[in-house]
Amino acid sequence: MNTNYILFLVACLNLLGDLYSIFKFRSQLPRWIPILNLASLAACGGTWLAAPDIAGFIAVGILTVYICSIKFYGRSRATSTPVAATATKVLIAINLLSFALQVAFGATNDRRGFIELGALYTPLLESGQWWRLVTAQFLHWGALHLLFNMMGLWFLGPIVEKALGFMRFIGAYLACGVGGMAIAVGYRHLFDSDSRMLMLGASASVLGLVGLQAAIAVKALRRSSSPFAKAQLAAMIQIVVLQGIFDFLVPEVSSTAHLGGAAVGFLLGMLLTIRPRVHLTERKGV
Repeated sequence: MNTNYILFLVACLNLLGDLYSIFKFRSQLPRWIPILNLASLAACGGTWLAAPDIAGFIAVGILTVYICSIKFYGRSRATSTPVAATATKVLIAINLLSFALQVAFGATNDRRGFIELGALYTPLLESGQWWRLVTAQFLHWGALHLLFNMMGLWFLGPIVEKALGFMRFIGAYLACGVGGMAIAVGYRHLFDSDSRMLMLGASASVLGLVGLQAAIAVKALRRSSSPFAKAQLAAMIQIVVLQGIFDFLVPEVSSTAHLGGAAVGFLLGMLLTIRPRVHLTERKGV
């Protein structure tokens, strides 16, 4: 299955997953959100009929506009002080600078270049270069890989950062990436000790934010039966399921690292103390 088909399927599955959540919590949502979702699905379908060769890339653009609309609506309706998201911005900046370095060295689609710049390569990791568990998180296999991970970081990071604070957010983000990659290496070594793995990207770290946000929602549900917290938890489960489908369709990616990152994030979220002023509660008009 080529990239175009995969992107189209991922965009449509995201919109369909949201459609389920929208109708489940429609009493707390404005009427325009279901209309926007259905219009986005119809636009994706029309794109497939009109330009199937590039439909996946256009569908991702439609999905991005849809997500941004929902995000900005939520920000405009928030009653609390807006999140500065300083740590999130710092991490995005480091990833962008790292990719600029990759471009400068011609290492955007080159295995040898990835290894030289710090990607996780199991023979070197086993020889003692454990720092690759960190540096590999800031390297990406092309601009599309970077774009998806940075979108995930931008949309998920601020809520988790507000709950944890600057330093703990940075630490948790890195720990999820390290944990996810370490689990993938251990799992592969368990079943094939002679295999060599090359891993890079922020996907395990970003999936860790999904786990962290799910833990925040679970803690909010323990305090009250907030519909907003239920919606947050349902959305995080949806992301994990869609990521699993994507990983199944693209065997080159490490599903073990992704699921491992999400699991580490959830455990950290349950163990860490959430700032008292952070609550996932129902807001008027949401």
